[in-house]
Amino acid sequence: MANQTLKSLSHQVIYQVYPRNYSKAGTLSAVTQDLQRIKDLGVDIVYLLPIHPIGKVARKGDLGSPYSIQDFRAVNPELGTKEDLKELLDQAHNLGLKVMMDIVFNHTSRDNPWMVKHPEYYYYRDGQFANKIGDWSDICDLDYNHRPLWDEMLEILKGWAEFGFDGYRCDVAPFVPIEFWQEARNVVNGLKPDFIWFSESVHRSFLKGMRDEGFLCHSDAEMYQVFDVLYDYDIIHEAEAYWDGKKPLSAFIDQLNLQEVIYPANYIKARSYENHDIPRLMKRTGSVDKTKNWVSAIFLLKGMAFLFNGIETLTDVLPDLFDKDPIPWHQLDATWVKELKNLIHLKKRPIFTTYSTYTLKDVGLDIFHITYKKDKETLVAILNVCGVKDDVIVDLPDGEYANEFDSSLVRVSSGRVRISNKPIIIHKM
Repeated sequence: MANQTLKSLSHQVIYQVYPRNYSKAGTLSAVTQDLQRIKDLGVDIVYLLPIHPIGKVARKGDLGSPYSIQDFRAVNPELGTKEDLKELLDQAHNLGLKVMMDIVFNHTSRDNPWMVKHPEYYYYRDGQFANKIGDWSDICDLDYNHRPLWDEMLEILKGWAEFGFDGYRCDVAPFVPIEFWQEARNVVNGLKPDFIWFSESVHRSFLKGMRDEGFLCHSDAEMYQVFDVLYDYDIIHEAEAYWDGKKPLSAFIDQLNLQEVIYPANYIKARSYENHDIPRLMKRTGSVDKTKNWVSAIFLLKGMAFLFNGIETLTDVLPDLFDKDPIPWHQLDATWVKELKNLIHLKKRPIFTTYSTYTLKDVGLDIFHITYKKDKETLVAILNVCGVKDDVIVDLPDGEYANEFDSSLVRVSSGRVRISNKPIIIHKM
């Protein structure tokens, strides 16, 4: 992808939707009916969890995991029809939204017809269909040593791109050969040059464990050969250690700064600190103020902002992946929605890609101190994720400034600002 297009992605916001639990109805049509609200937030890309039929054999829960796919070419009838999906895409495009499909090409359900028609497509252990990750008991892994499997998958990717999708979020993409993804990108981008490729990368310990067992697992550095955006699971261990009280925030800040020198200069990480796989931030922090500061970090750290449906409610409940568990939309917090819109609007500003310097400081406190600078323009963010009370030195002239988070006033005195429980974001032109 051209460097300019990559830069534009840094200003865009992904909104992840789990159709089953997005509404009480749990249908694609219910998502379509709410697209205007999503658009009004300022979101750019709607990312749908897998929408395909779910396997019944070894199913987890009553309804099963959407990542246990029975047919890559069909739509789960529990969610609706292909016509409903097309209506969702058309309405999204009419609103100026892009829609991304979750592609799960590492494995299938245990009752996918391919297991009978094409048993050669699968990974075996001791002569039996198998999967490499033990607790993924409802699926069987695919074996990309067979070229016909590549051809089948490429046709599937072409088909959904032609159907109307604007990008793919590729589940555990590092388990699939990078050569396949290179060919897939060439094929699909031949149809849609601006198609977006988003890789779910894997935790560092997971990568090491898979390689120690002799399995293919690509690093993030390898995945950037093909993908535009990657998760930041490569460093999530340090954030989790902070949330668990085992490490200071500085350990996570060190890893964030390490990303600056080990990846391509134009690398984009999706800052995803709650999603369908990891707990809600409210569960991590137990605090509305701390959660708002963490969500602000999603927007202010270098990268692409990633929101999980329901974040607007400040709920601490992660929807069940395997059963019906609708988001409590009645808890929608109007003040927070307004603040969230401010953050999304802020993300569109040119400074996030035109900056000459980007600095994330460890100031000895458990806070994010972020600065973007270009000529006389400066954007400073002080994100108090731990509730500390102190003063912090900022690179701004003394005076009063509007807080971009909620339009309140912030005073800089003697080159310092008093940390607040709420995010402090100052943009001086």
